[in-house]
Amino acid sequence: MAAGAGAVGMLAGQRAFAQQMSLPLASSSPDRLPPINGVYDWHALPPTPTPLESEAGGQQVDTGFVPGQGRAQIYFASAGQGVPVILLHDGLANSDYMSDLARALLRARCRVVVMDARGHGRSTMGTLPLSYDLLADDVVTLMAYLRLRNAAFVGWGDGAVQAMNVAMRHPGTVSRVFAFAPRTTPDGLLASGENAPTIKSFMTRAKTEYKRLSRSGSFSDLRDDMRNLHRQAPEWSNADLVRVTAPLWAVAADHDELVARMQVEQIASAIENAGLAILPATSHFALLQNPLLFSLSVESFLGGR
Repeated sequence: MAAGAGAVGMLAGQRAFAQQMSLPLASSSPDRLPPINGVYDWHALPPTPTPLESEAGGQQVDTGFVPGQGRAQIYFASAGQGVPVILLHDGLANSDYMSDLARALLRARCRVVVMDARGHGRSTMGTLPLSYDLLADDVVTLMAYLRLRNAAFVGWGDGAVQAMNVAMRHPGTVSRVFAFAPRTTPDGLLASGENAPTIKSFMTRAKTEYKRLSRSGSFSDLRDDMRNLHRQAPEWSNADLVRVTAPLWAVAADHDELVARMQVEQIASAIENAGLAILPATSHFALLQNPLLFSLSVESFLGGR
């Protein structure tokens, strides 16, 4: 009986502790909660990282614009020496979102390249309709300008789709692909995602950042172009996926509010040299919420066989 009473008391204490711990969440938005050891709550949308060109650990950063098809101008920043790694951001974001990862890879002695997708950030849209094939060609154009014969890729969301498309269409240019939150069909975007608080906050921030960075165009036009693209593409079957011959990790967040886990798992199972990784206690913004976990996952993948 004494042991039973002790157990009941312990459970009651645990419940009380849990209630006390939940009070800050009940009274504060997760966006306003400070990180603990650099890790944010998965409900939160952490701040956009400082641009790579503003802070690269004392290393020289080369920046510029490369002419793309349809008179587009594609912005890039490159730093470091070693294995080249190209970082590709999600739709409506910009290359600044990849900067913390870029700095981690610089410390790991990689050469890192970030770029703004056409129509995003500092890059202009040009005159051609937006497509994943066009985005893939922009990457290859930039690689030729930088004299990179091949590179590893880290893509987030639309950037993951872009990286996989490069691997399908230009296999010799891709050594490895870390695809975070990729998808295979338009159904891979969850209809409920637009109503998620993090996505709403991101859309507001993306509009502000676009106005600050863009050299031309309007955010509403870009948003409409991306929505049209998402309704149509990608449209990949398993027969398409097996064209990716480079080692690949299909990576999901366990609380992704935007991309269906099933499609990430499909990619991992269809591609011969693929693995599946699930990042715990993170959402679609895992690279911001737990940058150390994200960078260590990327470094582990890049160092694998």
